[in-house]
Amino acid sequence: MNGWMSTIPSHFFDSFYIDGCWIRGSSPTRKEIISPSTEEVVASVPLAAAGEMELAIAAAKRAFQSGPWPKLLPRERSALMHRLADKLAENRELAAHLWTAQVGAPISMTNRLAPLTTVRLRYFADLAASFEFETERPTQLGFAKVIEEPIGVSALITPWNAALPILMTKLGAALAAGCTCIIKASPESPLDAMLVAQCVHDVGFPPGVVNVVLADADVSAWLVSSRDVAKVSFTGSVVTGSAIASVVAGRMGRLTLELGGKAAAILLKDVDIERAMPTLQQFCMPFSGQFCFSQSRLLLPSSREDELVDVIARRIGAFNVGDPWDSTTQIGPVLNRRQFERVLTYINDGVKNGAQIVMGGRERSVSGRGHYIEPTIMRKVNRDTPLAREEVFGPVVTIHTYETVDEAISIANDTDYGLSGTVFGEPGEALAVARQVRAGQVGVNGMELTPAVPFGGYKMSGFGREGGPEGVRAFLETKAILFPDGAK
Repeated sequence: MNGWMSTIPSHFFDSFYIDGCWIRGSSPTRKEIISPSTEEVVASVPLAAAGEMELAIAAAKRAFQSGPWPKLLPRERSALMHRLADKLAENRELAAHLWTAQVGAPISMTNRLAPLTTVRLRYFADLAASFEFETERPTQLGFAKVIEEPIGVSALITPWNAALPILMTKLGAALAAGCTCIIKASPESPLDAMLVAQCVHDVGFPPGVVNVVLADADVSAWLVSSRDVAKVSFTGSVVTGSAIASVVAGRMGRLTLELGGKAAAILLKDVDIERAMPTLQQFCMPFSGQFCFSQSRLLLPSSREDELVDVIARRIGAFNVGDPWDSTTQIGPVLNRRQFERVLTYINDGVKNGAQIVMGGRERSVSGRGHYIEPTIMRKVNRDTPLAREEVFGPVVTIHTYETVDEAISIANDTDYGLSGTVFGEPGEALAVARQVRAGQVGVNGMELTPAVPFGGYKMSGFGREGGPEGVRAFLETKAILFPDGAK
Protein backbone atom coordinates (compact mmCIF):
# COMPACT_ATOMS: atom_id res chain seq x y z
CA MET A 1 0.00 0.00 0.00
CA ASN A 2 1.05 3.61 -0.43
CA GLY A 3 -0.40 7.09 -0.05
CA TRP A 4 -3.52 7.51 2.08
CA MET A 5 -4.04 3.71 2.29
CA SER A 6 -0.83 3.41 4.30
CA THR A 7 -2.42 5.45 7.11
CA ILE A 8 -5.10 2.82 7.78
CA PRO A 9 -4.46 0.71 10.91
CA SER A 10 -3.10 -2.73 10.05
CA HIS A 11 -5.80 -4.51 12.09
CA PHE A 12 -8.36 -3.42 9.48
CA PHE A 13 -6.73 -6.05 7.26
CA ASP A 14 -6.19 -8.96 9.64
CA SER A 15 -8.75 -8.77 12.46
CA PHE A 16 -12.39 -8.64 13.48
CA TYR A 17 -13.88 -6.42 16.17
CA ILE A 18 -15.49 -8.61 18.83
CA ASP A 19 -16.40 -7.79 22.44
CA GLY A 20 -14.46 -4.53 22.40
CA CYS A 21 -11.23 -6.08 21.10
CA TRP A 22 -9.50 -6.59 17.76
CA ILE A 23 -9.21 -10.36 17.28
CA ARG A 24 -6.97 -11.72 14.52
CA GLY A 25 -8.72 -13.98 12.05
CA SER A 26 -7.84 -17.63 12.51
CA SER A 27 -8.89 -18.91 9.10
CA PRO A 28 -6.43 -18.80 6.18
CA THR A 29 -9.31 -17.81 3.90
CA ARG A 30 -9.05 -14.24 2.70
CA LYS A 31 -11.01 -12.02 0.34
CA GLU A 32 -9.25 -9.71 -2.11
CA ILE A 33 -10.73 -6.27 -2.67
CA ILE A 34 -10.43 -5.49 -6.39
CA SER A 35 -10.53 -1.93 -7.70
CA PRO A 36 -13.28 -1.64 -10.35
CA SER A 37 -11.32 1.11 -12.08
CA THR A 38 -7.88 -0.54 -12.29
CA GLU A 39 -8.72 -4.23 -11.75
CA GLU A 40 -5.84 -4.30 -9.26
CA VAL A 41 -5.94 -5.66 -5.72
CA VAL A 42 -6.55 -2.82 -3.29
CA ALA A 43 -6.21 -4.97 -0.17
CA SER A 44 -7.27 -8.30 1.27
CA VAL A 45 -9.18 -9.10 4.44
CA PRO A 46 -9.76 -12.28 6.47
CA LEU A 47 -13.04 -14.18 6.41
CA ALA A 48 -14.26 -15.53 9.72
CA ALA A 49 -14.41 -19.14 10.77
CA ALA A 50 -17.62 -20.35 12.40
CA GLY A 51 -15.98 -20.08 15.81
CA GLU A 52 -15.34 -16.37 15.36
CA MET A 53 -18.94 -15.78 14.37
CA GLU A 54 -19.97 -17.67 17.50
CA LEU A 55 -17.73 -15.38 19.57
CA ALA A 56 -19.39 -12.30 18.07
CA ILE A 57 -22.90 -13.65 18.72
CA ALA A 58 -21.96 -14.58 22.29
CA ALA A 59 -20.44 -11.14 22.91
CA ALA A 60 -23.54 -9.36 21.64
CA LYS A 61 -25.80 -11.66 23.69
CA ARG A 62 -23.77 -11.07 26.83
CA ALA A 63 -23.76 -7.31 26.27
CA PHE A 64 -27.53 -7.34 25.86
CA GLN A 65 -28.35 -9.60 28.79
CA SER A 66 -25.89 -8.32 31.38
CA GLY A 67 -24.23 -5.22 29.92
CA PRO A 68 -25.23 -1.61 30.51
CA TRP A 69 -26.36 -0.61 27.01
CA PRO A 70 -30.05 -1.69 27.04
CA LYS A 71 -30.42 -0.32 30.58
CA LEU A 72 -29.05 3.14 29.86
CA LEU A 73 -31.47 6.02 29.79
CA PRO A 74 -32.31 6.94 26.18
CA ARG A 75 -30.56 10.29 26.60
CA GLU A 76 -27.41 8.46 27.71
CA ARG A 77 -27.47 6.29 24.59
CA SER A 78 -28.07 9.44 22.57
CA ALA A 79 -25.00 11.15 24.02
CA LEU A 80 -22.68 8.28 23.15
CA MET A 81 -24.17 8.03 19.66
CA HIS A 82 -23.42 11.72 19.13
CA ARG A 83 -19.83 11.10 20.21
CA LEU A 84 -19.64 8.32 17.63
CA ALA A 85 -20.97 10.73 15.00
CA ASP A 86 -18.29 13.25 15.99
CA LYS A 87 -15.58 10.63 15.54
CA LEU A 88 -16.96 9.55 12.16
CA ALA A 89 -17.09 13.19 11.08
CA GLU A 90 -13.37 13.45 11.83
CA ASN A 91 -12.86 10.57 9.39
CA ARG A 92 -15.17 11.71 6.61
CA GLU A 93 -12.33 12.12 4.09
CA LEU A 94 -11.13 8.58 4.79
CA ALA A 95 -14.71 7.32 4.49
CA ALA A 96 -15.05 8.93 1.06
CA HIS A 97 -11.72 7.48 -0.10
CA LEU A 98 -12.62 3.98 1.10
CA TRP A 99 -15.91 4.15 -0.80
CA THR A 100 -14.15 5.11 -4.03
CA ALA A 101 -11.25 2.68 -3.61
CA GLN A 102 -13.38 -0.39 -2.92
CA VAL A 103 -16.31 -0.04 -5.34
CA GLY A 104 -15.33 2.68 -7.80
CA ALA A 105 -17.87 5.32 -6.79
CA PRO A 106 -16.82 8.73 -8.18
CA ILE A 107 -14.92 10.74 -5.59
CA SER A 108 -17.13 13.76 -6.34
CA MET A 109 -20.13 11.72 -5.17
CA THR A 110 -18.45 10.12 -2.16
CA ASN A 111 -17.12 13.47 -0.94
CA ARG A 112 -20.66 14.82 -1.16
CA LEU A 113 -22.42 11.85 0.44
CA ALA A 114 -19.92 10.70 3.08
CA PRO A 115 -20.82 13.56 5.46
CA LEU A 116 -24.47 12.53 5.23
CA THR A 117 -23.61 9.32 7.06
CA THR A 118 -23.11 11.29 10.26
CA VAL A 119 -26.35 13.15 9.57
CA ARG A 120 -28.12 9.79 9.63
CA LEU A 121 -26.49 8.75 12.88
CA ARG A 122 -27.24 12.10 14.53
CA TYR A 123 -30.87 11.82 13.48
CA PHE A 124 -31.21 8.52 15.34
CA ALA A 125 -29.23 9.87 18.29
CA ASP A 126 -31.73 12.71 18.61
CA LEU A 127 -34.62 10.30 18.12
CA ALA A 128 -33.31 8.08 20.92
CA ALA A 129 -33.63 11.02 23.31
CA SER A 130 -37.16 11.97 22.22
CA PHE A 131 -38.74 8.59 21.42
CA GLU A 132 -41.62 7.49 23.67
CA PHE A 133 -40.49 4.10 24.91
CA GLU A 134 -43.26 3.99 27.53
CA THR A 135 -46.84 5.26 27.41
CA GLU A 136 -50.00 4.73 29.44
CA ARG A 137 -53.52 4.10 28.25
CA PRO A 138 -56.79 3.42 30.06
CA THR A 139 -58.41 -0.02 30.11
CA GLN A 140 -61.90 -1.13 31.12
CA LEU A 141 -60.75 -2.03 34.65
CA GLY A 142 -57.78 0.26 35.18
CA PHE A 143 -54.86 1.17 32.98
CA ALA A 144 -51.86 -0.31 31.19
CA LYS A 145 -48.29 0.70 30.59
CA VAL A 146 -47.26 -0.01 27.00
CA ILE A 147 -43.50 -0.47 26.89
CA GLU A 148 -41.30 -0.57 23.81
CA GLU A 149 -38.29 -2.76 24.64
CA PRO A 150 -35.15 -3.44 22.57
CA ILE A 151 -35.60 -6.61 20.58
CA GLY A 152 -32.16 -7.99 21.43
CA VAL A 153 -29.12 -9.10 19.46
CA SER A 154 -29.38 -7.79 15.91
CA ALA A 155 -27.51 -8.84 12.78
CA LEU A 156 -26.90 -5.92 10.41
CA ILE A 157 -25.98 -7.16 6.94
CA THR A 158 -24.91 -4.46 4.52
CA PRO A 159 -24.38 -4.36 0.73
CA TRP A 160 -21.33 -3.18 -1.16
CA ASN A 161 -22.72 -0.20 -3.06
CA ALA A 162 -23.37 2.28 -0.22
CA ALA A 163 -21.99 0.39 2.73
CA LEU A 164 -21.48 3.24 5.20
CA PRO A 165 -24.72 5.23 4.67
CA ILE A 166 -26.80 2.06 4.80
CA LEU A 167 -24.93 0.84 7.87
CA MET A 168 -25.59 4.14 9.66
CA THR A 169 -29.32 3.76 9.03
CA LYS A 170 -29.33 0.25 10.47
CA LEU A 171 -26.88 0.86 13.30
CA GLY A 172 -28.41 4.19 14.30
CA ALA A 173 -31.88 2.67 14.67
CA ALA A 174 -30.60 -0.42 16.50
CA LEU A 175 -28.52 1.59 18.97
CA ALA A 176 -31.33 4.07 19.58
CA ALA A 177 -33.60 1.14 20.45
CA GLY A 178 -31.04 -0.29 22.88
CA CYS A 179 -30.03 -3.34 20.86
CA THR A 180 -26.58 -4.89 20.59
CA CYS A 181 -25.28 -5.64 17.11
CA ILE A 182 -23.22 -7.85 14.87
CA ILE A 183 -22.27 -6.08 11.64
CA LYS A 184 -21.64 -8.39 8.70
CA ALA A 185 -20.24 -6.25 5.91
CA SER A 186 -20.13 -7.14 2.23
CA PRO A 187 -16.80 -8.79 1.29
CA GLU A 188 -16.57 -6.36 -1.65
CA SER A 189 -16.52 -3.31 0.65
CA PRO A 190 -15.59 -4.37 4.19
CA LEU A 191 -13.36 -1.49 5.22
CA ASP A 192 -16.21 0.94 5.94
CA ALA A 193 -17.41 -1.34 8.75
CA MET A 194 -13.88 -1.57 10.10
CA LEU A 195 -13.75 2.22 10.22
CA VAL A 196 -17.00 2.23 12.21
CA ALA A 197 -15.56 -0.38 14.58
CA GLN A 198 -12.48 1.78 15.16
CA CYS A 199 -14.65 4.81 15.92
CA VAL A 200 -16.86 2.74 18.25
CA HIS A 201 -13.73 1.60 20.08
CA ASP A 202 -12.24 5.09 20.29
CA VAL A 203 -15.33 6.70 21.84
CA GLY A 204 -15.73 3.97 24.45
CA PHE A 205 -18.84 1.97 23.67
CA PRO A 206 -19.35 -0.89 26.15
CA PRO A 207 -17.81 -4.18 24.96
CA GLY A 208 -20.08 -6.32 22.81
CA VAL A 209 -22.52 -3.58 21.84
CA VAL A 210 -21.04 -3.34 18.33
CA ASN A 211 -19.18 -6.27 16.76
CA VAL A 212 -17.85 -6.47 13.19
CA VAL A 213 -17.19 -9.75 11.40
CA LEU A 214 -16.47 -10.49 7.73
CA ALA A 215 -17.66 -13.84 6.45
CA ASP A 216 -18.45 -15.96 3.41
CA ALA A 217 -21.92 -17.33 2.66
CA ASP A 218 -21.57 -20.42 4.85
CA VAL A 219 -20.51 -18.58 7.99
CA SER A 220 -23.04 -15.81 7.29
CA ALA A 221 -25.71 -18.50 7.23
CA TRP A 222 -24.60 -19.44 10.75
CA LEU A 223 -25.31 -15.86 11.82
CA VAL A 224 -28.84 -15.60 10.42
CA SER A 225 -29.83 -19.07 11.64
CA SER A 226 -28.71 -18.51 15.24
CA ARG A 227 -31.56 -18.46 17.75
CA ASP A 228 -29.51 -16.01 19.80
CA VAL A 229 -29.97 -13.43 17.03
CA ALA A 230 -33.37 -11.85 17.60
CA LYS A 231 -33.37 -9.57 14.57
CA VAL A 232 -31.85 -9.64 11.08
CA SER A 233 -31.71 -6.47 9.00
CA PHE A 234 -30.51 -7.17 5.46
CA THR A 235 -29.97 -5.01 2.39
CA GLY A 236 -29.03 -6.76 -0.84
CA SER A 237 -30.35 -8.94 -3.63
CA VAL A 238 -33.77 -10.56 -3.83
CA VAL A 239 -32.20 -14.02 -4.13
CA THR A 240 -30.15 -13.68 -0.95
CA GLY A 241 -32.92 -11.85 0.88
CA SER A 242 -35.42 -14.59 0.08
CA ALA A 243 -33.01 -17.24 1.39
CA ILE A 244 -32.46 -15.27 4.60
CA ALA A 245 -36.20 -14.76 5.03
CA SER A 246 -36.91 -18.48 4.84
CA VAL A 247 -34.31 -19.20 7.54
CA VAL A 248 -35.31 -16.39 9.90
CA ALA A 249 -39.04 -17.04 9.49
CA GLY A 250 -38.45 -20.71 10.27
CA ARG A 251 -37.32 -19.76 13.77
CA MET A 252 -39.80 -16.85 14.11
CA GLY A 253 -37.03 -14.26 14.20
CA ARG A 254 -37.70 -10.62 13.40
CA LEU A 255 -36.72 -9.40 9.95
CA THR A 256 -36.25 -6.30 7.82
CA LEU A 257 -35.38 -6.70 4.14
CA GLU A 258 -34.49 -3.93 1.69
CA LEU A 259 -34.05 -5.57 -1.70
CA GLY A 260 -34.17 -4.54 -5.34
CA GLY A 261 -35.94 -1.75 -7.17
CA LYS A 262 -37.22 -0.85 -10.62
CA ALA A 263 -38.27 2.73 -10.03
CA ALA A 264 -40.33 4.70 -12.52
CA ALA A 265 -40.20 8.46 -13.00
CA ILE A 266 -43.55 9.61 -14.40
CA LEU A 267 -43.38 12.84 -16.37
CA LEU A 268 -46.92 14.20 -16.67
CA LYS A 269 -48.13 15.90 -19.83
CA ASP A 270 -47.61 19.42 -18.46
CA VAL A 271 -44.13 18.69 -17.09
CA ASP A 272 -41.55 21.47 -17.18
CA ILE A 273 -38.64 19.35 -18.35
CA GLU A 274 -36.06 21.98 -17.40
CA ARG A 275 -37.25 21.86 -13.79
CA ALA A 276 -37.34 18.06 -13.78
CA MET A 277 -33.90 17.51 -15.28
CA PRO A 278 -31.72 18.31 -12.22
CA THR A 279 -33.46 15.51 -10.32
CA LEU A 280 -33.38 13.11 -13.26
CA GLN A 281 -29.71 13.83 -13.91
CA GLN A 282 -28.88 13.09 -10.28
CA PHE A 283 -31.10 10.05 -9.76
CA CYS A 284 -31.66 8.22 -13.07
CA MET A 285 -28.26 6.48 -12.94
CA PRO A 286 -26.43 7.56 -9.77
CA PHE A 287 -23.22 5.63 -9.17
CA SER A 288 -23.53 4.14 -12.67
CA GLY A 289 -27.06 2.99 -11.83
CA GLN A 290 -25.87 0.84 -8.94
CA PHE A 291 -28.30 2.23 -6.36
CA CYS A 292 -31.59 0.46 -5.70
CA PHE A 293 -33.52 3.75 -5.91
CA SER A 294 -32.23 4.66 -9.40
CA GLN A 295 -35.10 6.12 -11.43
CA SER A 296 -34.29 3.80 -14.31
CA ARG A 297 -37.65 3.84 -16.11
CA LEU A 298 -38.79 7.16 -17.58
CA LEU A 299 -42.50 7.29 -18.42
CA LEU A 300 -43.22 10.02 -20.98
CA PRO A 301 -46.46 11.27 -22.58
CA SER A 302 -46.44 9.95 -26.14
CA SER A 303 -47.40 13.38 -27.48
CA ARG A 304 -44.10 14.81 -26.20
CA GLU A 305 -41.84 11.77 -26.56
CA ASP A 306 -39.42 13.11 -29.16
CA GLU A 307 -39.09 16.50 -27.46
CA LEU A 308 -38.45 15.03 -24.02
CA VAL A 309 -36.12 12.28 -25.22
CA ASP A 310 -34.02 14.88 -27.02
CA VAL A 311 -33.58 16.96 -23.85
CA ILE A 312 -32.91 13.92 -21.65
CA ALA A 313 -30.39 12.45 -24.09
CA ARG A 314 -28.48 15.71 -24.41
CA ARG A 315 -28.17 16.07 -20.63
CA ILE A 316 -27.25 12.46 -19.90
CA GLY A 317 -24.99 12.36 -22.94
CA ALA A 318 -22.96 15.16 -21.35
CA PHE A 319 -22.09 13.00 -18.32
CA ASN A 320 -18.34 12.65 -17.93
CA VAL A 321 -17.31 8.97 -17.92
CA GLY A 322 -13.91 8.34 -16.41
CA ASP A 323 -11.58 7.53 -13.56
CA PRO A 324 -13.55 7.66 -10.29
CA TRP A 325 -10.64 9.48 -8.62
CA ASP A 326 -11.03 12.38 -11.07
CA SER A 327 -13.20 15.04 -9.42
CA THR A 328 -14.94 15.79 -12.75
CA THR A 329 -16.11 12.19 -13.27
CA GLN A 330 -19.87 11.58 -13.04
CA ILE A 331 -20.03 7.99 -14.30
CA GLY A 332 -17.39 5.55 -13.11
CA PRO A 333 -17.03 1.80 -13.62
CA VAL A 334 -19.47 -0.90 -12.62
CA LEU A 335 -18.33 -3.16 -9.80
CA ASN A 336 -16.69 -6.05 -11.65
CA ARG A 337 -16.50 -8.07 -14.85
CA ARG A 338 -19.54 -10.14 -13.95
CA GLN A 339 -21.70 -7.04 -13.49
CA PHE A 340 -20.25 -5.49 -16.66
CA GLU A 341 -21.24 -8.54 -18.72
CA ARG A 342 -24.63 -8.73 -17.03
CA VAL A 343 -25.50 -5.14 -17.95
CA LEU A 344 -24.42 -5.59 -21.57
CA THR A 345 -26.51 -8.77 -21.74
CA TYR A 346 -29.60 -6.80 -20.70
CA ILE A 347 -28.86 -4.19 -23.36
CA ASN A 348 -28.26 -6.73 -26.14
CA ASP A 349 -31.31 -8.76 -25.18
CA GLY A 350 -33.40 -5.60 -25.29
CA VAL A 351 -32.18 -4.80 -28.81
CA LYS A 352 -32.98 -8.35 -29.96
CA ASN A 353 -36.51 -7.79 -28.71
CA GLY A 354 -37.02 -4.55 -30.60
CA ALA A 355 -35.60 -1.86 -28.32
CA GLN A 356 -33.79 1.07 -29.90
CA ILE A 357 -30.59 2.53 -28.44
CA VAL A 358 -30.90 6.30 -28.24
CA MET A 359 -27.36 6.66 -26.93
CA GLY A 360 -24.63 4.55 -25.33
CA GLY A 361 -25.17 0.82 -25.12
CA ARG A 362 -21.52 -0.19 -25.30
CA GLU A 363 -18.26 -0.39 -23.42
CA ARG A 364 -16.24 2.76 -22.81
CA SER A 365 -12.45 2.47 -22.68
CA VAL A 366 -10.82 4.43 -19.86
CA SER A 367 -7.03 4.00 -19.82
CA GLY A 368 -7.53 0.45 -21.07
CA ARG A 369 -8.57 -0.79 -17.61
CA GLY A 370 -11.71 -1.19 -15.55
CA HIS A 371 -15.30 -2.04 -16.38
CA TYR A 372 -16.95 1.02 -17.92
CA ILE A 373 -20.24 1.24 -19.80
CA GLU A 374 -21.43 4.37 -21.57
CA PRO A 375 -24.56 6.04 -20.16
CA THR A 376 -27.33 4.32 -22.06
CA ILE A 377 -30.87 5.35 -23.01
CA MET A 378 -33.20 2.89 -24.74
CA ARG A 379 -36.69 3.41 -26.16
CA LYS A 380 -39.36 1.19 -27.75
CA VAL A 381 -38.64 -1.30 -24.98
CA ASN A 382 -40.85 -4.38 -24.83
CA ARG A 383 -42.39 -4.33 -21.36
CA ASP A 384 -42.26 -8.13 -21.11
CA THR A 385 -38.47 -8.35 -21.53
CA PRO A 386 -35.90 -8.63 -18.71
CA LEU A 387 -34.62 -5.14 -19.61
CA ALA A 388 -38.00 -3.67 -18.71
CA ARG A 389 -38.84 -5.87 -15.74
CA GLU A 390 -35.61 -6.69 -13.89
CA GLU A 391 -33.15 -4.55 -11.96
CA VAL A 392 -30.24 -3.92 -14.34
CA PHE A 393 -27.93 -2.23 -11.81
CA GLY A 394 -26.03 -0.35 -14.46
CA PRO A 395 -26.06 3.02 -16.29
CA VAL A 396 -29.15 2.16 -18.31
CA VAL A 397 -32.43 4.08 -18.58
CA THR A 398 -35.45 2.81 -20.49
CA ILE A 399 -38.09 5.07 -22.05
CA HIS A 400 -41.76 4.08 -21.99
CA THR A 401 -44.65 6.12 -23.37
CA TYR A 402 -48.26 6.44 -22.28
CA GLU A 403 -51.48 7.95 -23.61
CA THR A 404 -53.36 8.54 -20.34
CA VAL A 405 -52.38 9.09 -16.72
CA ASP A 406 -54.08 5.82 -15.79
CA GLU A 407 -51.86 4.03 -18.30
CA ALA A 408 -48.76 5.71 -16.82
CA ILE A 409 -49.72 4.49 -13.35
CA SER A 410 -50.34 1.01 -14.73
CA ILE A 411 -46.90 0.93 -16.38
CA ALA A 412 -45.21 2.22 -13.22
CA ASN A 413 -46.86 -0.53 -11.17
CA ASP A 414 -46.26 -3.27 -13.74
CA THR A 415 -43.21 -4.64 -11.96
CA ASP A 416 -42.40 -7.11 -9.22
CA TYR A 417 -40.70 -4.31 -7.31
CA GLY A 418 -41.97 -1.29 -5.42
CA LEU A 419 -39.15 0.57 -3.72
CA SER A 420 -39.32 4.12 -5.00
CA GLY A 421 -40.56 6.40 -7.75
CA THR A 422 -41.07 10.01 -8.76
CA VAL A 423 -43.80 12.07 -10.41
CA PHE A 424 -43.17 15.38 -12.19
CA GLY A 425 -45.87 17.86 -13.10
CA GLU A 426 -48.47 20.18 -11.56
CA PRO A 427 -48.15 19.52 -7.80
CA GLY A 428 -51.78 18.64 -7.17
CA GLU A 429 -51.98 16.18 -10.04
CA ALA A 430 -48.53 14.80 -9.25
CA LEU A 431 -49.60 14.11 -5.65
CA ALA A 432 -52.75 12.35 -6.84
CA VAL A 433 -50.63 10.14 -9.11
CA ALA A 434 -48.03 9.52 -6.38
CA ARG A 435 -50.77 8.16 -4.12
CA GLN A 436 -51.48 5.47 -6.72
CA VAL A 437 -47.89 4.36 -7.30
CA ARG A 438 -47.26 1.10 -5.46
CA ALA A 439 -43.91 1.97 -3.95
CA GLY A 440 -42.60 2.64 -0.48
CA GLN A 441 -41.28 6.11 -1.26
CA VAL A 442 -42.42 8.47 -4.03
CA GLY A 443 -41.04 11.93 -4.71
CA VAL A 444 -43.13 14.76 -6.15
CA ASN A 445 -41.11 17.06 -8.41
CA GLY A 446 -37.88 15.93 -6.79
CA MET A 447 -36.15 13.36 -4.59
CA GLU A 448 -34.55 13.62 -1.18
CA LEU A 449 -32.30 11.23 0.72
CA THR A 450 -33.35 11.77 4.32
CA PRO A 451 -33.24 9.58 7.43
CA ALA A 452 -36.39 11.21 8.79
CA VAL A 453 -38.88 9.17 6.76
CA PRO A 454 -39.42 5.43 6.27
CA PHE A 455 -37.65 3.73 3.37
CA GLY A 456 -38.56 0.28 2.13
CA GLY A 457 -40.52 -1.49 -0.52
CA TYR A 458 -43.71 -3.13 -1.64
CA LYS A 459 -43.75 -6.58 -3.23
CA MET A 460 -40.31 -8.07 -3.99
CA SER A 461 -38.55 -4.91 -2.84
CA GLY A 462 -38.59 -6.15 0.70
CA PHE A 463 -40.25 -6.25 4.07
CA GLY A 464 -40.42 -3.59 6.78
CA ARG A 465 -39.07 -0.05 6.83
CA GLU A 466 -35.82 1.69 7.69
CA GLY A 467 -35.52 5.35 8.61
CA GLY A 468 -37.72 7.58 10.72
CA PRO A 469 -39.40 6.43 13.93
CA GLU A 470 -40.53 3.39 11.94
CA GLY A 471 -36.89 2.35 11.65
CA VAL A 472 -36.45 2.39 15.42
CA ARG A 473 -39.70 0.47 15.97
CA ALA A 474 -38.29 -2.29 13.77
CA PHE A 475 -35.79 -2.98 16.59
CA LEU A 476 -38.38 -2.95 19.38
CA GLU A 477 -40.80 -5.41 20.92
CA THR A 478 -44.04 -4.17 22.51
CA LYS A 479 -45.05 -5.24 26.00
CA ALA A 480 -48.27 -4.35 27.83
CA ILE A 481 -48.21 -4.30 31.65
CA LEU A 482 -51.77 -4.19 32.96
CA PHE A 483 -53.02 -2.75 36.25
CA PRO A 484 -56.65 -3.93 36.43
CA ASP A 485 -57.11 -2.67 39.98
CA GLY A 486 -55.97 0.79 38.97
CA ALA A 487 -53.24 0.96 41.61
CA LYS A 488 -49.89 2.42 40.64
